[in-house]
Amino acid sequence: MISRLPYKYLVAIVFMFGLFMDMVDTTVVNIAVPQLSKDFHASTSAVEWTITGYLLSLAVFIPAAGFLSDRFGTKRSFLTAMAIFVTASALCGQAHSLQELIFFRFLQGMGGGMMTPVGTAMLSREFPGAERAKASAIISIPVVFGPTLGPVLGGYLIEYVSWRWIFYINLPIGVIGFFFGLKYLEEHRESYASKGFDALGMLTGGLGAAALLYALSEAATSGWGSVRVIGVGAVGLVLGLVFVFQELRAHPPMIDLTLFKRPLFTLGNLMIMPAFGVFSGFIFILTLYLQELQGRSPLHAGLIQAPASLGTAISLPIASRMYGRLGPRRMMLIGFSFGVLTLAPFAFLNAASPAWIIVILLTLRGLPFAFAMVAAQTIIFGPIESEKQGPCSSAYNTLRQVAASFGVALIATIAISRQHAYAAAGALPQHALELGYRDAYIACVALMIIPLLLVWFVNDRQAQETLQQRMAMEVPGAPQASLSH
Repeated sequence: MISRLPYKYLVAIVFMFGLFMDMVDTTVVNIAVPQLSKDFHASTSAVEWTITGYLLSLAVFIPAAGFLSDRFGTKRSFLTAMAIFVTASALCGQAHSLQELIFFRFLQGMGGGMMTPVGTAMLSREFPGAERAKASAIISIPVVFGPTLGPVLGGYLIEYVSWRWIFYINLPIGVIGFFFGLKYLEEHRESYASKGFDALGMLTGGLGAAALLYALSEAATSGWGSVRVIGVGAVGLVLGLVFVFQELRAHPPMIDLTLFKRPLFTLGNLMIMPAFGVFSGFIFILTLYLQELQGRSPLHAGLIQAPASLGTAISLPIASRMYGRLGPRRMMLIGFSFGVLTLAPFAFLNAASPAWIIVILLTLRGLPFAFAMVAAQTIIFGPIESEKQGPCSSAYNTLRQVAASFGVALIATIAISRQHAYAAAGALPQHALELGYRDAYIACVALMIIPLLLVWFVNDRQAQETLQQRMAMEVPGAPQASLSH
């Protein structure tokens, strides 16, 4: 029965296995942060690297994913990435020190960093043009249910079994997904990728992002004016500039910067970056708020967070149907404006805030997510021609993951540094903690205003015209990239 499905839906199923692992893994590790601090006798800022290190690894390896998959084949690249992810998950589960866990999480990010953009590119090729909204709706299924299942399952395992099992649960999902993909995926290559590999671009881009992220995280304890923070941050900026110059001259480049000449692609990414930064940073501090400030158990914290995806589940089918009628501009205005409004109440929470209020706020917060993401991904990927889907996916996913890692580091740094500042000013420890979280939530609201302002530059008519141009190019008999089994 499965083999009778159109090939594009088989691709979607394989990709959902990988994306589901990624989403579950991220949410369960957030829940585990306080327990990992206790077991490894480490500070929150040190344990934070189990998350930021993973996200940074994604950002380092995502740029290479599009090129490598176009050169060696999407099937081979995706299944190799999935195998690395599953193997690293097993290694994370047996880690005996925080340093080991951070290293294995970085290794896990290698697999995830290749798996997501390769899967996104495969899906975009099979769902071209205006069908991108349908593809966004399909892959949003694991985006919705992963974060719903992750906190509850993770909370239960941490409280009643062991935090190690939050990594072992990836093994059966990954093995099933691997063999499904081995049977049904077809190989796809692009001719441009036979010209070489931009190793210098990968090195300077990865090290630059790592240096900036380290400086941002270190600022929480050492202060923004410390020599270490300024020095490492400056090195990161220089490497970033070298990376840009390298990409402009490399053939083929690690990241195709010429894509940013396309207004919709640039606008879509500029809106996605702060949105994902807020999303990742908010989830990180919310977990700490529930356990560190309110004193809830991992399972209780997970149960509170689980309904957060219900809002997205409700709005997702509506958003996918409404795109054609509303257009991207109004869709994103709805998504980002309600995103700001639903984040703002969290700044008024305190140590005594009841669970039912937090659950309601989290459910409301999930409602606008689908409208913004479906529209943004459609204007980013929809107009891009088939042979550019790999580079497009690499650029999009790199920026998204860099934003997510910086979001966690930035929001966590704000929370920790403000807590220290309030404590130094004479506030009682509990009150200083509460005020630090308040300031972090305010920072989330401020960041979400950025994409809301950028929406006004989106032109619906231009978006529709570029989509129609892409669809006109996908005519029967047009030259296609090679396919082989």
